[in-house]
Amino acid sequence: MKKSVTTHATAPQYRRAKEVCEYFRIARSTLWLWVKIRPGFPQPLKAGPRVTLFDIVAIAEYLRRSA
Repeated sequence: MKKSVTTHATAPQYRRAKEVCEYFRIARSTLWLWVKIRPGFPQPLKAGPRVTLFDIVAIAEYLRRSA
């Protein structure tokens, strides 16, 4: 089930890499490449030893500005 994400929200909406990739229809390798090489790309939050979260709102805004 796809969750609605609005770019007008001010609060971060954290999601795991799998959900972010499904939302933006990209591969996980693409997401990690963007984290590594795109200047200003929203960096992930390490929530635990095996949990990395991404702010889906910040990523949507970054992609909107970059287009």
